[in-house]
Amino acid sequence: MSDVFPQWKGFERAPEGHLLDQLIDLSGSMGIAYERSVGFHKDFHTHDRPMIVMPRGSSVITVRTAGGRRATHTISPAAAFIVPSRVAHEDEAVTSIFDTLALYPSPSLLEAVAVDEGIPEAKVARLFSRPREFPRSAWLDQLTQEYVFARVLSRRESAKTVAFLERQILVEIFACGMERGRTREQPPGRPSPETVTGRAVRYIEANLFSDVDLATIAARAFASASTLLRHFRRDTGTSPHAYVKARRLEEARRLVEADRTPVGDIAMLVGYENFAAFSTAFKRRFGAPPSSFRVRSRRQGIPGGLSSPRGGRSR
Repeated sequence: MSDVFPQWKGFERAPEGHLLDQLIDLSGSMGIAYERSVGFHKDFHTHDRPMIVMPRGSSVITVRTAGGRRATHTISPAAAFIVPSRVAHEDEAVTSIFDTLALYPSPSLLEAVAVDEGIPEAKVARLFSRPREFPRSAWLDQLTQEYVFARVLSRRESAKTVAFLERQILVEIFACGMERGRTREQPPGRPSPETVTGRAVRYIEANLFSDVDLATIAARAFASASTLLRHFRRDTGTSPHAYVKARRLEEARRLVEADRTPVGDIAMLVGYENFAAFSTAFKRRFGAPPSSFRVRSRRQGIPGGLSSPRGGRSR
C-alpha cells in the first residue's frame, strides 16, 4: 500500500482542512479511514458499508446525518458513533485537531463475528439500523490503540494479528452498543466535558493554535479566573497556559517525526514566531532539538504518510 496520500479509494471526495496524516483502505473485510488534520470538514457523502467512528486523544467531532433521521451528533473521545450504510452524513472537527479512526466492517465480517459469539442476527441488524452513539469501554479504547499501532503506525504486523484485533474490536462494539442503561465511562485522566476543566479543555482544543488568554478560557468555562485555575490544576496537575504549550509541542513533535514539513513551518503552525524559542521549548520538553528527532525518525523509518502543508479546499 502506498504511503502517499490522499488515498481516496472508496471515498467520494477529499476533506477540507490541513491534512497531517491519513490512511484509507476499504479493500479488505474491515475498511479503515485514519485521519489527522488541523481543521476538517467532509461534505455529505455515503458509504456502502456501516461506519463506526471513534475520535482519539482530545479530538471532538460532529457528524450530521441526512434523510429521515436528520440530526447533528457531537462525538467525544469517550464515545463511538455508528452511521448505517448508505446514510448520507457529513463530518467536521469541533476541536482544532481532528484525530479520528473510522472502521467499515463488511456484512460478511459482521455476520461471522456474530455467529462466533452466538449473537442473534436480528440484534446485530438492529444495532446498525440507525445512527447511534454509545459509550466506549476502557477495553475498546485499548484494542483500538493497539489496532492503530498495528495497521497505521507499524504496518509490520501479520495479517493474522490484524484480523484478531478487528474481531475483538467488533466483539467489544457489540457489547458496548447493545448494552442499555449504561453510564458513560470517562477514561482515566480525561476531565468530564461538563466540569469547569472539561469546558476549558474543550475550548482550548478547539482553538489550540489561536491566541487564547486566561480570561477568555474562564469565560468559556463559565467560571472566574481563580476558580478555573483551582479546578484545572486539581484535575490536570498543571495550569491552562502550561497545558496549551504542552499540547502545541506534542503536535509539533508529531509533525517533526513525520519528516514532511519544514521545521520552521511547524514552529509557525504551532504558534511560535521565533524559531529559537520554539527549538528551546522543544528541547526542554523532549530532551533533544527538533533536528535530532527528525534524524532519528529517518533512521528508524517511522511511517509518516504526511503531506506538504496546505490549507483550504483540497479537492
